[in-house]
Amino acid sequence: MKQRFCLVLALLVFSFLDARPIFSGLNFGETGWAMVGVPIHNYKSLPIQQELGTFIVKDRNFMRQIQQSWDFPITFENKCDHHYAIKIYHNNQLVRTLKINLYCGYITFDGMAYEFNPDLFEAFRNNASSIDWSRISFVDQGLLNDAIVTLDNRTDVYWYEDVYPYTFPGYFMIGLNNLPWNTDMDSLKQVVHTAVSNQTRSNDFYLQTYFHIVKGDNMTVRYLVNCKEELSERFPYHQQFLKWRSHLADRDSIHIVAIGIDQEKYKRIMRPVYKGRGY
Repeated sequence: MKQRFCLVLALLVFSFLDARPIFSGLNFGETGWAMVGVPIHNYKSLPIQQELGTFIVKDRNFMRQIQQSWDFPITFENKCDHHYAIKIYHNNQLVRTLKINLYCGYITFDGMAYEFNPDLFEAFRNNASSIDWSRISFVDQGLLNDAIVTLDNRTDVYWYEDVYPYTFPGYFMIGLNNLPWNTDMDSLKQVVHTAVSNQTRSNDFYLQTYFHIVKGDNMTVRYLVNCKEELSERFPYHQQFLKWRSHLADRDSIHIVAIGIDQEKYKRIMRPVYKGRGY
C-alpha cells in the first residue's frame, strides 16, 4: 500500500510542473466574483491601511484589468511582513489568497513571491468599498458547526479562512518532501485526495493544505486530513506526521473570521438558530 501511494504521487509530480501567474485559471467573465482586501498587522504600517481598512471589490471589469496587467517577475526578496491579504471569492467560496507587502514591494501566491510596484495598489481606492468583519470565538464545536452552516448559506458573508475543517471533530497530518519547486499545487492536492480516499476506503474527510515551503529547488508540503478518529486509523500510521487530534486539543477555543457582518449582525442571525437548537 505504501508503494502504491508513493508511486501515484511521483507520477503526479513529474506530470504537473508549472509556476502559475497569480490570476491564472480565474474567469472573471462569469458572475459571482468578489475581491476582499484585509489589512494585516505590520510593524511598518502604512497610511493606506487605515484609509482603506477592510474593503470589497465586485467590479469584474476592474478585476479583468488587473488580471491582464498584474504580470510580474519572480523574486526571492520576500522576507518582509505583509500589509494586505487579498481574498478572491467565486460565489462566496474562497478560491485564492494573495498577500502584498507595500514597503518591500512584492506579492506572494502559492508559495512564490513576485515583484510588485506598491503604486499599483492605489487603484483600489477608486474601485473598492468598505466592508464589516467579525472575529467569532467558540468553545463548543456544536455551536461552531451551526454557525458555519447558517452563515455559509448567506450571500453577504465571506470566510477569511477555510472553516470547513471544523465540520469534522479533528485531523491528522500527512505530507511530502523534496518536490520540485514548481509543482502544481492544485493538481497535487487532487491526487493526494485520491490517494487518501483509496487508503481509507472513504471520502468522508476534508483535505486541507496546511503549508508549503519552497527552499531552493525543492518544496515541502503538509496536509491536514480533517475527519473522525476512526478514519485516521485506516491510514498507515507510519505515514502520519501528526496523529489524529481534536480541533480543540490544547486550546481553549476556536476562532473564525466572517467578512460582511459585524458582531451585532451575527447575533441577530444566530439567535433564532441557537434558540431552536435548545442552546
